[in-house]
This record gives sequence, structure tokens and C-alpha cells, in this order.
Amino acid sequence: MKKFSISDIECLTNIKAHTIRVWEQRYCLITPKRTETNIRYYDDQDLRKFLNISLLLDSGLRISEIAKMSNKEISSRILKLSECEVNGCSCTINSLCNAMLALDELMFNQTMENSITSLSIEQTMLDVIYPFLHKVGMMWQVGTINPAHEHFITHLIKQRLIAAIHSIETVSSKVARKYMLFLPEGETHEISLLFANYLIKSRGHHVLYLGQNLPLDDLEEVASFYDPDYIITFLISSTHFTCPNQLVQKMLETLPRWTLLVSGSLVLNNTIEPHERLKVVRHVPELIDFITNDTEVNNLYFTC
Repeated sequence: MKKFSISDIECLTNIKAHTIRVWEQRYCLITPKRTETNIRYYDDQDLRKFLNISLLLDSGLRISEIAKMSNKEISSRILKLSECEVNGCSCTINSLCNAMLALDELMFNQTMENSITSLSIEQTMLDVIYPFLHKVGMMWQVGTINPAHEHFITHLIKQRLIAAIHSIETVSSKVARKYMLFLPEGETHEISLLFANYLIKSRGHHVLYLGQNLPLDDLEEVASFYDPDYIITFLISSTHFTCPNQLVQKMLETLPRWTLLVSGSLVLNNTIEPHERLKVVRHVPELIDFITNDTEVNNLYFTC
């Protein structure tokens, strides 16, 4: 059983600590546990209930109404909310958090399907999935979730992206710009690479997708055969890459004739030596801007 402080609950649910204390006194909504030294804490079940309360509040219910509901009634309301888009994306993000914590594939798929129908797969990734994954990162830091939760949810997101990619007709590499996508050896965070694949193919370009964990020694031969206009990769695994700049420079040496686009938290959080064939992509809309030549984009970072 995980233990959460009131500040952890505030961080994960966006419900202020002062508000939680008031609710406990006024509505007896959740009774905190106490350590032997009388410090309050909450468990996994309490966190799920707070997330559900946050979701119901976003849907327009008052706390006085929620306080009168049984746990069964709250769960029933949450199920109904997962079937519709209520009060923007924050409701959807909380619903995905609940699906992850409960390891509920049906709830996740229903929530994703409704969001995609309402927003499109691209906007769902931008407005829902990336903010959700940021929240997953916070939950990881405080110990709310374990690797099984992360693997469960990333697998489902990747399934959605792969299905969306397969639905796009592949254009001839003879008439379209060509992009080669890969992750270097040791890098397994594939969601951003898959999303880049979708963005490029959906805009009528050709993609050679090489996937994750690819040794650099294999790249030059493939690149010489395919001769891409651009090569894209991401560096995210901080436990594997000790010097991102050194790795990027090695990629440029291995791929001496092609423009390299790199992104990911390791690239953004470290100093990367400039190069005439190197473009650092700082956020998702910048990649979209690069592909489509659009302007006026908002910051939204690649973190997974």
C-alpha cells in the first residue's frame, strides 16, 4: 500500500490542501489515516476517490452533492462521464488516470474513443495524451504507480497510434519528402516517435520507420539506400545516455550527408553543440510547423 501526504494529493488532483481539510471536517468525505507520530496520510483507495471527486467537480457537480453519494454511485457517474466529453480535456485526463490506476482497458478505450471522435487523434495527443503523460510522470515521482501501470498505459496509447498510422495510405517515396525515424540503442520510449510518424504520413510524406533500440552502426547503410530528406530521433532515457551531446555528435558523424532532427527531454535539458545539419525540435508544434510550414504554435514538450 502506498502512502500519500496531503501535498501529494494536492499535486496529483489539483485539489488544494486547505480545501481537502475543509471537506473532511464539513462532509466527512474521506478520513485520513494517521502514523504513530500522528501525521496524516492517504492510501491508494483515497487517491482514486480524490481523482473521481476532481472529475465530478469538473463535470459541474457540487461537493455537497458528491458528499451524499456512495462509492458505488460515484463509480457509476464516472462511467457515464467516460462516455462523453465533459468540460474540456481535464475531465478526459482524470478519466485516463482512473483507468490507469484501475488497470481498466475498457474505460481507457472508451475515453480515448470519445476524445478522438470529439477532437481527432492529433488534437487528442496534443491536448489530452501529452498532459496526461506529464501527470503520469508526477505520479511516478511520488510512487503512486509502478512500472506495470506505465507499461499498461503506454502499450494502449501505442496501439491507438499504430492503428491511426495504418489507416493512412502510404504515398510513393518517389514523389514525396522522405523521413527516416529511429531511436538509438538503449532508447525505448516510442510514443513520440510513433506520433511523429503519424504527423508526417498524415501530411502526405513518406516514412521509413525503424523503431526503437537501433545500433548506430546499422544506420549509415540504411540511410544510403533510402536517402532520406530528414532523419528524426528522440533522446529521453536519462538512465542510459550519460552524455546526450556526445551521442548527437556521433549520430552526425555516422550520418554525414543528412539533416538530423533531434528532440526529447535529454536534448532539451542539456547543451547540444550546434551543427549545420542539426535541428533541435523543442516541442511538438515545432515539428508540426517544420513539416507543414505553419506558424504561431504553442509550447508542448516531448517527454515520452
